[in-house]
Amino acid sequence: MRPSPRFRPARRGDRGSQIVEFAAYLPLFLLMVTIAFEVFVSFVAVEQAENAARIGARTAERSGPLDGAAAARQALPGWLDDAEIRTGHTADRGVYAEVEFSVPVVFPIGGLDYTVVRRVDMAV
Repeated sequence: MRPSPRFRPARRGDRGSQIVEFAAYLPLFLLMVTIAFEVFVSFVAVEQAENAARIGARTAERSGPLDGAAAARQALPGWLDDAEIRTGHTADRGVYAEVEFSVPVVFPIGGLDYTVVRRVDMAV
């Protein structure tokens, strides 16, 4: 015969274990999300620099190095305003555009500061 529900003894099993597991895994999950976001921002910044250098070199080929630098600056997004842009002539009478910047770090952690340089050479 089964005991009636009102006389059943209280179970002290795994009640509340889900919140303990959640509290244990939440910091690891947030760390992984933060690292993924930092890597994503870094890749986007490198792609934007490569695109700006390509546009700058193409414009420098057509209109000269000064216009190439202006076009490369305009091609960069606003959050890369501190980038250095150099354009000029190569030794073999071509032109180049070079974009250099420090990779933006959203959550600064010691030792994660590095510089990216993207250069595109074009023959005239």
